[in-house]
Amino acid sequence: MSPLGSYVEWQLAQASTPRSVLVELVRHAVGARIDRLDRIVEGYSNEVYRVRCVDNQDVVVRILRFDDVTTPARSAGEARAIETARAVGVPVPEILLLETVQMDGSEFPVMVQRTVPGRPLGDVVDRLSMRQRHGVLVEIGGLIARMNAVAVHDGPDWPTVMGTELARRYEDGDKILAAGFTVPEFDRMLDLVDGYVRAFPCEQWVLCHGDLSPKHIFVTGDGTDGATVRVSGIIDFGDWLPGAPVHDLAVLRVRDPRLDLPPLLAGYAAPTDETYRRRLDFHTLIIALGSLAIGVTEGDRACIERIGHLIRTLITERLS
Repeated sequence: MSPLGSYVEWQLAQASTPRSVLVELVRHAVGARIDRLDRIVEGYSNEVYRVRCVDNQDVVVRILRFDDVTTPARSAGEARAIETARAVGVPVPEILLLETVQMDGSEFPVMVQRTVPGRPLGDVVDRLSMRQRHGVLVEIGGLIARMNAVAVHDGPDWPTVMGTELARRYEDGDKILAAGFTVPEFDRMLDLVDGYVRAFPCEQWVLCHGDLSPKHIFVTGDGTDGATVRVSGIIDFGDWLPGAPVHDLAVLRVRDPRLDLPPLLAGYAAPTDETYRRRLDFHTLIIALGSLAIGVTEGDRACIERIGHLIRTLITERLS
Protein backbone atom coordinates (compact mmCIF):
# COMPACT_ATOMS: atom_id res chain seq x y z
CA MET A 1 0.00 0.00 0.00
CA SER A 2 1.14 3.57 -0.59
CA PRO A 3 2.20 6.10 2.06
CA LEU A 4 -1.10 7.68 3.00
CA GLY A 5 0.39 11.14 3.12
CA SER A 6 0.72 11.11 -0.67
CA TYR A 7 -2.22 8.91 -1.52
CA VAL A 8 -3.63 11.10 -4.30
CA GLU A 9 -0.22 11.33 -5.94
CA TRP A 10 0.22 7.58 -5.59
CA GLN A 11 -3.14 6.86 -7.22
CA LEU A 12 -2.41 9.18 -10.12
CA ALA A 13 0.95 7.49 -10.61
CA GLN A 14 -0.67 4.11 -11.11
CA ALA A 15 -1.34 2.83 -14.59
CA SER A 16 -4.82 4.02 -15.57
CA THR A 17 -7.42 1.75 -17.08
CA PRO A 18 -6.98 1.81 -20.88
CA ARG A 19 -9.49 4.02 -22.63
CA SER A 20 -10.49 1.09 -24.83
CA VAL A 21 -11.63 -0.81 -21.73
CA LEU A 22 -13.64 2.17 -20.48
CA VAL A 23 -15.21 2.62 -23.92
CA GLU A 24 -16.38 -0.99 -23.92
CA LEU A 25 -17.72 -0.78 -20.35
CA VAL A 26 -19.76 2.34 -21.14
CA ARG A 27 -21.02 0.84 -24.39
CA HIS A 28 -22.11 -2.27 -22.52
CA ALA A 29 -23.79 -0.21 -19.78
CA VAL A 30 -25.71 2.37 -21.82
CA GLY A 31 -25.08 1.57 -25.49
CA ALA A 32 -23.41 4.90 -26.21
CA ARG A 33 -19.96 6.19 -27.14
CA ILE A 34 -17.85 8.37 -24.84
CA ASP A 35 -17.68 12.08 -25.55
CA ARG A 36 -15.72 13.23 -22.47
CA LEU A 37 -13.82 11.30 -19.82
CA ASP A 38 -12.57 12.80 -16.53
CA ARG A 39 -10.59 10.98 -13.84
CA ILE A 40 -11.75 11.68 -10.28
CA VAL A 41 -9.28 11.07 -7.46
CA GLU A 42 -11.06 11.46 -4.12
CA GLY A 43 -11.63 8.01 -2.67
CA TYR A 44 -9.28 5.32 -1.46
CA SER A 45 -10.62 2.13 -2.98
CA ASN A 46 -11.78 2.88 -6.51
CA GLU A 47 -10.37 4.24 -9.73
CA VAL A 48 -13.21 6.56 -10.72
CA TYR A 49 -14.19 8.25 -13.98
CA ARG A 50 -17.00 10.67 -14.75
CA VAL A 51 -18.18 10.11 -18.31
CA ARG A 52 -20.28 12.25 -20.64
CA CYS A 53 -21.63 10.20 -23.54
CA VAL A 54 -22.28 11.50 -27.05
CA ASP A 55 -26.03 11.24 -26.39
CA ASN A 56 -25.58 13.43 -23.25
CA GLN A 57 -25.94 10.60 -20.75
CA ASP A 58 -23.73 11.06 -17.68
CA VAL A 59 -22.33 8.01 -15.90
CA VAL A 60 -19.67 7.16 -13.35
CA VAL A 61 -17.32 4.21 -13.80
CA ARG A 62 -15.88 2.82 -10.55
CA ILE A 63 -13.16 0.16 -10.71
CA LEU A 64 -12.28 -1.46 -7.37
CA ARG A 65 -8.47 -1.49 -7.63
CA PHE A 66 -6.88 0.15 -4.59
CA ASP A 67 -8.00 -1.78 -1.54
CA ASP A 68 -6.91 -4.83 0.40
CA VAL A 69 -10.05 -6.65 -0.78
CA THR A 70 -10.89 -6.23 -4.47
CA THR A 71 -13.22 -9.16 -5.00
CA PRO A 72 -16.47 -9.38 -6.97
CA ALA A 73 -18.17 -10.36 -3.71
CA ARG A 74 -17.29 -7.02 -2.15
CA SER A 75 -18.63 -5.09 -5.14
CA ALA A 76 -21.78 -7.22 -5.14
CA GLY A 77 -22.24 -6.47 -1.44
CA GLU A 78 -22.06 -2.75 -2.13
CA ALA A 79 -24.62 -3.13 -4.91
CA ARG A 80 -26.99 -4.96 -2.54
CA ALA A 81 -26.60 -2.18 0.03
CA ILE A 82 -27.41 0.44 -2.62
CA GLU A 83 -30.51 -1.41 -3.80
CA THR A 84 -31.65 -2.00 -0.22
CA ALA A 85 -31.34 1.72 0.50
CA ARG A 86 -33.29 2.50 -2.68
CA ALA A 87 -36.06 0.12 -1.61
CA VAL A 88 -36.67 2.15 1.57
CA GLY A 89 -36.76 5.48 -0.28
CA VAL A 90 -33.18 6.71 -0.11
CA PRO A 91 -32.03 8.47 -3.33
CA VAL A 92 -29.04 6.47 -4.53
CA PRO A 93 -27.29 6.05 -7.89
CA GLU A 94 -28.87 3.77 -10.46
CA ILE A 95 -26.57 0.81 -11.09
CA LEU A 96 -26.25 0.25 -14.83
CA LEU A 97 -23.58 -2.44 -14.92
CA LEU A 98 -21.85 -4.74 -12.45
CA GLU A 99 -19.08 -6.95 -13.84
CA THR A 100 -15.32 -7.52 -13.81
CA VAL A 101 -12.43 -6.58 -16.10
CA GLN A 102 -9.04 -8.19 -16.57
CA MET A 103 -6.06 -5.84 -16.26
CA ASP A 104 -2.39 -6.38 -15.44
CA GLY A 105 -3.01 -10.07 -14.85
CA SER A 106 -5.73 -9.46 -12.27
CA GLU A 107 -9.51 -9.29 -12.22
CA PHE A 108 -11.15 -6.16 -10.85
CA PRO A 109 -14.83 -5.49 -10.11
CA VAL A 110 -16.48 -2.66 -12.04
CA MET A 111 -19.65 -0.73 -11.25
CA VAL A 112 -21.14 1.73 -13.73
CA GLN A 113 -23.71 4.07 -12.20
CA ARG A 114 -25.96 6.82 -13.44
CA THR A 115 -24.62 10.17 -12.21
CA VAL A 116 -26.82 11.68 -9.50
CA PRO A 117 -27.93 15.29 -10.07
CA GLY A 118 -26.78 18.22 -7.98
CA ARG A 119 -23.57 18.94 -6.14
CA PRO A 120 -21.94 17.63 -2.95
CA LEU A 121 -23.32 19.22 0.20
CA GLY A 122 -19.77 20.13 1.22
CA ASP A 123 -19.49 22.42 -1.83
CA VAL A 124 -22.52 24.51 -0.94
CA VAL A 125 -23.19 24.22 2.80
CA ASP A 126 -21.44 27.47 3.69
CA ARG A 127 -23.70 29.40 1.29
CA LEU A 128 -26.97 28.10 2.69
CA SER A 129 -29.26 30.25 4.77
CA MET A 130 -30.18 29.07 8.25
CA ARG A 131 -33.56 27.93 6.92
CA GLN A 132 -32.05 26.03 3.99
CA ARG A 133 -29.38 24.47 6.17
CA HIS A 134 -31.90 23.38 8.80
CA GLY A 135 -34.23 21.92 6.19
CA VAL A 136 -31.61 19.84 4.39
CA LEU A 137 -30.15 18.53 7.65
CA VAL A 138 -33.61 17.43 8.80
CA GLU A 139 -34.01 15.64 5.47
CA ILE A 140 -30.60 13.96 5.83
CA GLY A 141 -31.51 12.79 9.32
CA GLY A 142 -34.69 11.25 7.95
CA LEU A 143 -32.81 9.44 5.17
CA ILE A 144 -30.30 8.04 7.67
CA ALA A 145 -33.24 6.80 9.74
CA ARG A 146 -34.66 5.00 6.70
CA MET A 147 -31.40 3.15 6.12
CA ASN A 148 -30.97 2.40 9.80
CA ALA A 149 -34.49 0.94 9.95
CA VAL A 150 -33.26 -2.02 7.86
CA ALA A 151 -32.14 -4.85 10.12
CA VAL A 152 -29.00 -6.73 9.04
CA HIS A 153 -28.41 -10.15 10.53
CA ASP A 154 -24.87 -10.77 9.28
CA GLY A 155 -21.63 -10.12 11.10
CA PRO A 156 -20.04 -10.89 14.46
CA ASP A 157 -21.57 -9.84 17.75
CA TRP A 158 -21.16 -6.50 19.52
CA PRO A 159 -18.39 -7.56 21.96
CA THR A 160 -16.30 -8.99 19.11
CA VAL A 161 -16.68 -5.98 16.83
CA MET A 162 -16.11 -3.40 19.52
CA GLY A 163 -13.29 -5.38 21.10
CA THR A 164 -11.51 -5.12 17.75
CA GLU A 165 -12.22 -1.38 17.59
CA LEU A 166 -10.89 -0.87 21.11
CA ALA A 167 -7.71 -2.78 20.25
CA ARG A 168 -7.20 -0.55 17.20
CA ARG A 169 -7.57 2.58 19.30
CA TYR A 170 -4.89 1.29 21.68
CA GLU A 171 -2.63 0.63 18.68
CA ASP A 172 -3.20 4.23 17.55
CA GLY A 173 -1.87 5.59 20.86
CA ASP A 174 1.31 7.13 19.46
CA LYS A 175 -0.68 8.90 16.76
CA ILE A 176 -3.19 10.28 19.24
CA LEU A 177 -0.32 11.61 21.36
CA ALA A 178 1.28 13.10 18.23
CA ALA A 179 -1.96 15.03 17.67
CA GLY A 180 -1.39 16.89 20.95
CA PHE A 181 -3.12 14.79 23.59
CA THR A 182 -1.37 13.77 26.80
CA VAL A 183 -0.96 10.24 28.12
CA PRO A 184 -3.53 10.83 30.91
CA GLU A 185 -5.99 12.20 28.33
CA PHE A 186 -5.45 9.18 26.09
CA ASP A 187 -5.93 6.79 29.01
CA ARG A 188 -9.12 8.63 29.97
CA MET A 189 -10.50 8.37 26.43
CA LEU A 190 -9.82 4.64 26.23
CA ASP A 191 -11.45 4.13 29.64
CA LEU A 192 -14.53 5.94 28.30
CA VAL A 193 -14.60 3.77 25.17
CA ASP A 194 -14.18 0.58 27.22
CA GLY A 195 -17.07 1.62 29.45
CA TYR A 196 -19.22 2.35 26.40
CA VAL A 197 -18.62 -1.10 24.95
CA ARG A 198 -19.72 -2.75 28.20
CA ALA A 199 -22.61 -0.43 29.12
CA PHE A 200 -24.27 0.20 25.72
CA PRO A 201 -24.48 -3.11 23.84
CA CYS A 202 -26.13 -3.18 20.42
CA GLU A 203 -28.58 -6.07 20.09
CA GLN A 204 -29.46 -5.59 16.42
CA TRP A 205 -27.22 -4.48 13.55
CA VAL A 206 -28.76 -2.16 10.95
CA LEU A 207 -27.83 -1.03 7.45
CA CYS A 208 -25.21 1.73 7.67
CA HIS A 209 -23.62 3.70 4.85
CA GLY A 210 -20.35 3.60 6.76
CA ASP A 211 -18.68 6.70 5.31
CA LEU A 212 -21.40 9.31 5.30
CA SER A 213 -19.88 12.73 4.69
CA PRO A 214 -20.83 16.00 2.95
CA LYS A 215 -18.94 14.87 -0.17
CA HIS A 216 -21.13 11.77 -0.42
CA ILE A 217 -24.44 13.63 0.02
CA PHE A 218 -25.56 15.43 -3.16
CA VAL A 219 -28.10 18.24 -3.09
CA THR A 220 -29.98 20.33 -5.62
CA GLY A 221 -29.57 24.06 -5.28
CA ASP A 222 -26.66 26.07 -3.94
CA GLY A 223 -28.54 28.44 -1.66
CA THR A 224 -28.18 31.49 -3.86
CA ASP A 225 -31.82 31.80 -4.92
CA GLY A 226 -33.44 31.16 -1.56
CA ALA A 227 -35.14 27.99 -2.81
CA THR A 228 -35.41 24.87 -0.70
CA VAL A 229 -32.30 22.69 -0.93
CA ARG A 230 -33.08 18.98 -1.26
CA VAL A 231 -31.02 15.81 -1.13
CA SER A 232 -30.69 14.40 -4.66
CA GLY A 233 -28.45 11.42 -3.96
CA ILE A 234 -26.29 9.57 -1.46
CA ILE A 235 -23.29 7.94 -3.14
CA ASP A 236 -20.36 5.60 -2.43
CA PHE A 237 -21.58 2.70 -0.32
CA GLY A 238 -18.18 1.01 -0.55
CA ASP A 239 -17.75 1.08 3.24
CA TRP A 240 -21.30 -0.01 4.10
CA LEU A 241 -21.58 -2.26 7.12
CA PRO A 242 -23.97 -3.88 9.58
CA GLY A 243 -23.61 -1.33 12.36
CA ALA A 244 -25.14 0.25 15.42
CA PRO A 245 -28.09 2.61 14.83
CA VAL A 246 -25.94 5.58 15.92
CA HIS A 247 -23.07 4.76 13.54
CA ASP A 248 -23.95 6.89 10.50
CA LEU A 249 -24.89 9.89 12.65
CA ALA A 250 -21.56 9.59 14.47
CA VAL A 251 -19.59 9.31 11.23
CA LEU A 252 -21.30 12.34 9.68
CA ARG A 253 -20.68 14.30 12.87
CA VAL A 254 -16.96 13.50 12.68
CA ARG A 255 -16.63 14.12 8.94
CA ASP A 256 -17.95 17.67 9.41
CA PRO A 257 -18.49 18.88 12.99
CA ARG A 258 -19.90 22.14 11.56
CA LEU A 259 -23.15 20.36 10.67
CA ASP A 260 -25.72 21.18 13.33
CA LEU A 261 -26.68 18.09 15.31
CA PRO A 262 -30.21 19.10 16.49
CA PRO A 263 -31.84 19.15 13.02
CA LEU A 264 -30.14 15.86 12.13
CA LEU A 265 -31.53 14.28 15.29
CA ALA A 266 -34.95 15.82 14.66
CA GLY A 267 -35.09 14.37 11.16
CA TYR A 268 -33.89 11.03 12.48
CA ALA A 269 -36.64 11.14 15.14
CA ALA A 270 -33.99 10.17 17.67
CA PRO A 271 -34.95 9.64 21.31
CA THR A 272 -34.55 12.80 23.33
CA ASP A 273 -33.36 11.15 26.53
CA GLU A 274 -29.83 11.60 27.85
CA THR A 275 -29.07 7.87 27.51
CA TYR A 276 -29.42 8.02 23.73
CA ARG A 277 -27.33 11.17 23.52
CA ARG A 278 -24.53 9.60 25.56
CA ARG A 279 -24.61 6.53 23.33
CA LEU A 280 -24.18 8.79 20.31
CA ASP A 281 -21.42 10.80 21.98
CA PHE A 282 -19.50 7.67 22.94
CA HIS A 283 -19.79 6.24 19.44
CA THR A 284 -18.70 9.58 18.00
CA LEU A 285 -15.60 9.44 20.20
CA ILE A 286 -14.65 6.03 18.79
CA ILE A 287 -15.04 7.23 15.18
CA ALA A 288 -13.22 10.47 15.94
CA LEU A 289 -10.21 8.71 17.44
CA GLY A 290 -9.86 6.50 14.36
CA SER A 291 -10.18 9.48 12.02
CA LEU A 292 -7.66 11.46 14.05
CA ALA A 293 -5.12 8.65 13.70
CA ILE A 294 -5.60 8.68 9.92
CA GLY A 295 -5.18 12.46 9.87
CA VAL A 296 -1.86 12.13 11.72
CA THR A 297 -0.69 9.41 9.33
CA GLU A 298 -1.51 11.61 6.34
CA GLY A 299 -0.13 14.79 7.87
CA ASP A 300 -3.51 16.49 7.45
CA ARG A 301 -3.27 19.45 9.82
CA ALA A 302 -6.81 20.68 9.14
CA CYS A 303 -8.19 17.23 9.98
CA ILE A 304 -6.07 17.03 13.14
CA GLU A 305 -7.26 20.42 14.36
CA ARG A 306 -10.93 19.82 13.48
CA ILE A 307 -11.20 16.38 15.02
CA GLY A 308 -8.96 17.22 17.95
CA HIS A 309 -11.33 20.04 18.87
CA LEU A 310 -14.33 17.69 18.56
CA ILE A 311 -12.70 15.09 20.82
CA ARG A 312 -11.83 17.68 23.48
CA THR A 313 -15.41 18.96 23.41
CA LEU A 314 -16.75 15.44 23.83
CA ILE A 315 -14.54 14.47 26.75
CA THR A 316 -14.76 17.79 28.61
CA GLU A 317 -18.36 18.87 27.97
CA ARG A 318 -20.33 15.75 27.12
CA LEU A 319 -18.68 12.69 28.65
CA SER A 320 -17.02 14.11 31.76
